[in-house]
Amino acid sequence: MSKKPIYDIVLFAILMVLLFLPMLQAHVLHIPLKPLNGMTIETEKPKFGMESYRSGDYAKQEEAYVGEHFGFRESVIRLYNQYLWTCYKKTYAQNVVAGRQGWLYTPESVSDYYGTEMLRWQPSPKAAQRNFDREIKYMNRVRAILKENGVELLAFIAPEKSFLYPEYLPERERDTTTFNACSYFMQQFEDIGFPCIDMNRWFQQMKDTVDYPLIPQTGGHWVFPAVYAADSLFRFMGELKGAELPKLKMGELHESDNHGADNDLEQLLNLTLPIRKRQGYSPTAEVTVETNPNSVNPKVLFIGNSFMWGIANHVPLSEVFSEVEFWYYFSTVYTGDPLQPIGHVVNYNLLEKLLDFDYIVWLTTGNQLNKGTNGFANSAILTLGIDDSIRQAYIERIADTLSLFTTDTIRRQKAISILNNHPELIPELNSENLNTQNRNIPYAKVIKDIRKDSLWMAALEAQAFLRGANMNQMLHAEVDRIKAVKPLYKDQTAEIQFARQCQEEVRGRIERIPSNAELMEHIRKDAEKRHKPMEKAIEDAAIWLVREKYGLDRYLLIDDPDAEIPIPQLK
Repeated sequence: MSKKPIYDIVLFAILMVLLFLPMLQAHVLHIPLKPLNGMTIETEKPKFGMESYRSGDYAKQEEAYVGEHFGFRESVIRLYNQYLWTCYKKTYAQNVVAGRQGWLYTPESVSDYYGTEMLRWQPSPKAAQRNFDREIKYMNRVRAILKENGVELLAFIAPEKSFLYPEYLPERERDTTTFNACSYFMQQFEDIGFPCIDMNRWFQQMKDTVDYPLIPQTGGHWVFPAVYAADSLFRFMGELKGAELPKLKMGELHESDNHGADNDLEQLLNLTLPIRKRQGYSPTAEVTVETNPNSVNPKVLFIGNSFMWGIANHVPLSEVFSEVEFWYYFSTVYTGDPLQPIGHVVNYNLLEKLLDFDYIVWLTTGNQLNKGTNGFANSAILTLGIDDSIRQAYIERIADTLSLFTTDTIRRQKAISILNNHPELIPELNSENLNTQNRNIPYAKVIKDIRKDSLWMAALEAQAFLRGANMNQMLHAEVDRIKAVKPLYKDQTAEIQFARQCQEEVRGRIERIPSNAELMEHIRKDAEKRHKPMEKAIEDAAIWLVREKYGLDRYLLIDDPDAEIPIPQLK
């Protein structure tokens, strides 16, 4: 046999393997592969039907599904991305811009440097200035109201990579018709005396004095250098209130072996090989907290963007503050150590929450200032600067004009959205000198004071058991009694003693319930039906049995907050 047929057979065999290996991987082998980074939207497998077949929709849906589920898809995409990057320094990743010498940037930061980011969010530079001026005025009024009530509001501007390392940016034409939003905000804050820390200036001065990048070559956020910024922030916060916060102490710098946050942009490229790092290393060090007898641990709220994670990941915040909340983009609420999501801002009583902290730190970056305050200033002035009744009246007035929307619910939701975006529709919030404020602020402060009083809170917790209420309802009911000059729930000693004996009975029943097979089976079915953990279901059953025993289900706070609980003769 000649050599040529052997070569042909080998080549044919290789071709067949290449053709059928992806199919085998998708349906038989299932070799685990490293998943692609970034956000993906899963395409559902289409269902065959004659109507969709005739219209051609089935073919399109099937093609999209197969394109996302062929064998070795991840490896093929990484190889193709590597080819584009190695040969052309090009990427199709929407959230990454390739700079010079392997530097990566976010598109928003690059656009902000060249002056084009503003027009993504504002109709024109003149409109931007009007909107910025209004939001700055609102921020200043909100700060004044909060300060009168013991809360300090300050701005904290994280550094922007494009302005920190412009020498590696791709070459683009600058838009000279716009202005820099960050510089404008900083100048206005300085003119009105609004407390603000601009990390851009300090990091620009600092970058030539260190042998590592303050924002990594292939990352979009600060990593360990966030500790330097946090240290300055905590000192500044102390100065605002004449207090001494705990101080951060940093150990000896060394190279980090955790390369996650320092190459978050590189990960989005989904390359086969890592990008060569051309400048410095990624530093880290042990961070500890020093206190003294004069140190205070305030309660703080951070409202801002993803630069907060650099601080939270490197600073033991629970040792600096008594309580920390982080409202990510003024939307998702995080708390705890480490920070964990617990809800959404829209579901909170904003008036009470804003007054519940010692400090509120509004954290942003320069490119995001093109959007203004991301809704914070508007929401805060509508909450703190105007009575609830006035705000509700304007919501109803706007809703009445929305005849195109069919249901009352839709009209009201649209009206709320319009007012949140345009508080100036209320004349009191459209004047040159803002001087109004919500008359319910004193009562929100009372709730704050009650929360700090452990004995008062314990009394309300006991009353909540008797009256079938949650603690939020009890707090508001107690404030209503203060307004109406009625006897307070906390002073009803006999009721509180009765409630505590009932709670002791509940604990006893929780211990005895597991030995009752028939009752446990009923609780198990109820837990499955209501998707409750068994521990919670047992507790709820014990509470119901005790409340049923004493007829407490007839006394619900929401129905009759003035009801007097008949206290039986207890043994």
